[in-house]
Amino acid sequence: MPAFQKAFQVAMTESNVQAGFRGAGLVPYDPETVISKLDVRLSTPIPENSRPPTSHSWTSKTPRTGEDATLQSTLIRNKIVQHQSSSPTHILDAVHQLEKGTTQVMHRLTLLEEEVHSLREANNELSRRRRTKKRRLQEGGSLSQQDLEDQRTEEEVARQIRDEEGQSQRKRSRGGVVRTAM
Repeated sequence: MPAFQKAFQVAMTESNVQAGFRGAGLVPYDPETVISKLDVRLSTPIPENSRPPTSHSWTSKTPRTGEDATLQSTLIRNKIVQHQSSSPTHILDAVHQLEKGTTQVMHRLTLLEEEVHSLREANNELSRRRRTKKRRLQEGGSLSQQDLEDQRTEEEVARQIRDEEGQSQRKRSRGGVVRTAM
């Protein structure tokens, strides 16, 4: 109690009390001071039975698909339209989530482009080696034991690919879903 009494006497000064009334907009009377500190959202109430049904209720989160990104941007657009002298924090949070999702998509795109590039280079190199072997044999050249083993390996790989593609086509024709690894 002695500590409370001492703190009370220090804090409850005439200047502190007057500053409190001034800050609240009571003396001098200024209702704008109070209203400007509130997060007020003006809206006209709509009866529940007249509201259009929403197929997706979206909450602000990091989008993972194109549809998620569309819903996120729609949410942001609606919040901007509803924003009337209220705090922009919720809008900034939604924009941040959209930014995170976009960044993730861009990183994935970069990795996929690099993978496609390296696969194309490997495919071009394999095609070049095959053309070289065929041309050398057509011109009367010799075929080494290693070349023969490489050719048999390539033919075996091509046969396995054809078999797997045939299996996946049969599954699709039966209505099954086939997922491929990337």
